[in-house]
Formats: sequence, C-alpha cells, structure tokens
Amino acid sequence: MVAPSPYQTAIIDCVKSGMTNSEIVKKLKVSRVLVFRTAQRYRHLGTSDDIQKRGFPVTVTTPEAVKADKLNLIPYRMQKGAFLNQKNKTFRMKKARKLLAGTQDGSHLTTLFTDEKIFTVEANKNGQNHPIIATDYQSACEKGKILNKTSHPASVMVFAGITADGKTPLIFVDPGVKGVALSQFSLRKPTMDLPARRRPRSSRQRDSRVVSRQFSEFISAADWPASSPDLNPMDYAVWIYLTEKVSSENYPSIKALKTALIKKWDEIDDDYLRAVIDAYPKRLKAVIKAKGGRFENYS
Repeated sequence: MVAPSPYQTAIIDCVKSGMTNSEIVKKLKVSRVLVFRTAQRYRHLGTSDDIQKRGFPVTVTTPEAVKADKLNLIPYRMQKGAFLNQKNKTFRMKKARKLLAGTQDGSHLTTLFTDEKIFTVEANKNGQNHPIIATDYQSACEKGKILNKTSHPASVMVFAGITADGKTPLIFVDPGVKGVALSQFSLRKPTMDLPARRRPRSSRQRDSRVVSRQFSEFISAADWPASSPDLNPMDYAVWIYLTEKVSSENYPSIKALKTALIKKWDEIDDDYLRAVIDAYPKRLKAVIKAKGGRFENYS
C-alpha cells in the first residue's frame, strides 16, 4: 500500500476553509493531481482514507497464484493493445522526446487533444465486479442478472477535445461519416465552441494541417507516436471516466444515450482536466524510460 502524502491533512484543512483546488496548489506548492484526488475523496466521502473496493476478496488457489504468492510476484491481467515491434518502439521514443521537449514551456496546457469513441446503448459491465444479490436464481434475473444483448446494438460515434482549462461540446458523428472534418470547426475560449458541422469525406492529415495553422499548440498526425493511446489524455483518462459513468446501464434509444453522455460530459470540471493534462509529460517520460515500450507507473 502506498504511504499517504504528508500534505493530505493540510489539503483537507484548506478544503474545509472553502479554498478552491487552484488556490490550494498555489498555497501548498504541491501537484494538482494530489490536490484533486485528495479533495475529491474528502468531498465525496468526508474522509481522506482509501475508498473501499467493491467485489469479493481473492480466493484463487491455482498453481500460478500460489507460485506468485510464494515468490512475491505480481499477477497482471491480460489486455489488448497495439503490437509494438522494435521499429515502432524506436519511433515512439523519438517522438516522445520531441513532444516532451515541447512541454518545457507549458505549451501542453494549451494543446488541444482530440479523439473519437463509439458508445452503444447496451451496458458494459464486469460480472465479477457487479454481483446481483438475491435469494434465488429467478429473483436474481428479475433484478437484472441477465443483460439483454443484441447482435448489433445501436451505437453512436462521439468526437470531443480538451485542454487543461476547457473542453469542446460533444460532437455526435452521423452514421457513414468516415472522419470528423476538423477544418470546419472553430475553437473559441472560454466556451470552446465547436459547431457540429461535418462533411461525408475528410482527410485526417489534411484536417490536422488546417487545425495546426489555427491552433499553434495542435499536435499534427506526423508528430504523434503511432499506437500510443496511453499518451492521449482522451484515451488514458477522459473516455475511461465517461464510460464508467454512462455504460453501466442499457438505454432504450440513441437519444437517451446521447442525453446521458452530454450530462456526464458537462459534469467534468476544469480541476479534473488540469489533473489529466498534468499527467501527460509524466507519461512521455515513462515512454522514454521504457525505451518506447509499454509502461505501468509514472512519476
């Protein structure tokens, strides 16, 4: 277990006095991530203690688990990811160095990070982490043990972007559109208004060139490391957050799904965005340390 930060008590005292996260960072001179996590935990739970985890304790006694326990090994869950050969790793590390150098002047705080993701009307739950407590099988089914699934659930593609102090509205991409025409969007702070205009055909490289001329801190496709969702704040944080908030239940229609997405998207505040963007340079350093390979922890 990670030892608690010595600043936690001071952060909580500041929260109690009514200070904002930004004011606490400036006063205590600590990272925004630490302030955001500590303040969020205290505001939600009324304590700085770790959140109690859901699910059942591990009781697996397979030979692999016993061996890992005796040898002080760590079991890792398998997950899907893009294949990285040595050539990919070399290019990934080279581009990560270039991107990291560009963060020295704080330009990443005004960089527009964008991405798109598909959401479906069907719930996406882990059966192990969401047990149904009931007296018998029939009662469990009535309480939602069985999630109704179809072969091709209705879905919607969502496009969005963030900076350290703002976010675009969610853009719902019409079916059949191959790419979001970034060149047709205008970005204005503080509302970061992105009109939902799109055309049937668009070139991502052409669009990124147009946007890079409009926004000096926009990272072009040529400068971005391939197969690196772990470096895009939209991928490593924002989409995960939105999925956890929205994809826990079935929706009767695409309209209902869109309404839920917009509601949860609007709840994302600037403190969360700043904490997410603050992690970006640290992740670049982790890639460089891993010589372009995958990484687990970063600091």
